[in-house]
Amino acid sequence: MLVRRTSHLALAAAIMPAVVGAALLAAAPAIAAPAVEIPAPEVGTCSNATYAQAARSTYMAAAVDCTQPHTLEVAATLTVPADVAAGGPNSRELHLWIDARCQVAINEYAGIDDPKTAGPGRRTWMFWHTPTGKEWKAGNHWVACSAGSVPKSYNTMRTKPKLVAVRNSIADAPRRNRPMTFTTDYGTGTLVSRKPMTAMASRPYPGSSGLTKKAWKFCEKTIGSNKYFWYGPSEAEWLAGWTAITCFGTKK
Repeated sequence: MLVRRTSHLALAAAIMPAVVGAALLAAAPAIAAPAVEIPAPEVGTCSNATYAQAARSTYMAAAVDCTQPHTLEVAATLTVPADVAAGGPNSRELHLWIDARCQVAINEYAGIDDPKTAGPGRRTWMFWHTPTGKEWKAGNHWVACSAGSVPKSYNTMRTKPKLVAVRNSIADAPRRNRPMTFTTDYGTGTLVSRKPMTAMASRPYPGSSGLTKKAWKFCEKTIGSNKYFWYGPSEAEWLAGWTAITCFGTKK
């Protein structure tokens, strides 16, 4: 092996440029790594998820053909405005923004009449997903609104929530969106309409008494009679940004 002998002077001269270069490199401002773009899932993407998976705000499932058994279907992808996105993917501001838009987008995708006020049905139960916190910081500010397929009984969703597998898309197929039933001390009702109380969201939690007048007026108008009962958000839900009231029509 050939060994090259270098004098101390030559060695110092060889090292100096590297040292100077290192000093200049240290003084230069750090260059941020390029942001990684995380594309939103395509509208019409179907996936087979459990309820626990679908309920996670950052769940991303492997796509399956919609003719195969599936529990979720992407109905819309929404770009979040910068002022809303500034609070992060778990902020109250984002929840308020989603609550006013996702169910409407799902209803429109399914071809449901009065999409702005229609409540979720058995195949249009609302789920939403965002990129992870790290991906959000990198500039990926979108929300995927997904329609979930759930059991007929709303009671089941309250006590033991789960998703049920279905076949074929609900796009422009309102006949596939069967209404949900709900049994309480007030009787058995069909979930007919839904309205986020976004205009009141900046106020302290109003409680049932504070929502009663608005809920009665809205429910009677959308149901078309006084045969109904309604439910509003809990204080925890209100503070988290979920303000919607739901109206249930009873048998006439």
